[in-house]
Amino acid sequence: MLIYLEKNLQENERAKHIISFYKNPIVLPIDNYKNIFDKNISWNTEKSVIIASLNNALTQVPENYGFPWEGFFFKNSLNCVYDCRYCYLKWALKNNNMQVFFVNYEDMQNQIKKTLEQFKKSQYPIWFYSSDYSDNLATDLISEFSDFFIPFFETLPNARMEIRTKSTNISHLLKHKNITHTEIAFSLSPQEIIKNYEQKTPLLDMRIEAINTLIKNNWKVGLRFLPLLEVKNYREIYTDFLKYISKKIDFSKINSIFLGGLMYTYEDYNKILQKEKTLDVLYKLEKNEDGFYRENREVRTWFYDIFSEYIGDKKLSICLDKKKN
Repeated sequence: MLIYLEKNLQENERAKHIISFYKNPIVLPIDNYKNIFDKNISWNTEKSVIIASLNNALTQVPENYGFPWEGFFFKNSLNCVYDCRYCYLKWALKNNNMQVFFVNYEDMQNQIKKTLEQFKKSQYPIWFYSSDYSDNLATDLISEFSDFFIPFFETLPNARMEIRTKSTNISHLLKHKNITHTEIAFSLSPQEIIKNYEQKTPLLDMRIEAINTLIKNNWKVGLRFLPLLEVKNYREIYTDFLKYISKKIDFSKINSIFLGGLMYTYEDYNKILQKEKTLDVLYKLEKNEDGFYRENREVRTWFYDIFSEYIGDKKLSICLDKKKN
């Protein structure tokens, strides 16, 4: 494994742990991760890792993104071990293969505390969404992200963290007891969608088993039906899916449920078309006046209605959209 290590991190214990995880690592010192990550490289970067630090890990989320209070994207690593064909990381980053781990956790901790000072009078918790640039749970044994940040968030009365994931790597979470400020939010799709569009990800039944294990151990668990895809026979596929999971998961024990259709900004849509020319669901999208390419309103309304039927409106939050009856 070829590992690029920023020079200022050569004595960093967290960096040393990551390096030790890989067999026969070749470590090359670099000045800044962008010198490698932002350049077009001719060799296979899937076999490379960057260990770096990041000055600003927080970005405010758009309105109606998730929970109805203030929130921030929490960037602590880049790229994902999975290969979902629709994923925005494929075009949002200049290098969509190379895994980047930012290890200056203490700096991130201070950034979070400083940000919370701005909202200390808020009566609602401030949410930090930690897996929008990678799947933190999938690489958790390497990064030790949860062992550092889950206990940290428990010390912050007005903060909450979401770890969104498709991973079933949960066994090490169970050593943490009485966790109330972190929600493990599982992305769920019909198994047919997983097979065709979410390569290298755990099967639906494996995710359901992980969900129920965490619930039994008193964890806060969320469900994320994002994105909903207008595939061939989608009405039949998603109806069968909802029938199935409603028998396997007790929705009353789920902390939050978000859903939303496939969507891209105008600029990003053109970028992904260049990389995924054969991705059928892209050609079902329409240009909307709100600045996004989306599935049409009829399709989105059907999705929202069928999920409401099986789960109930009170449990559902629609991400970056509104339900129209």
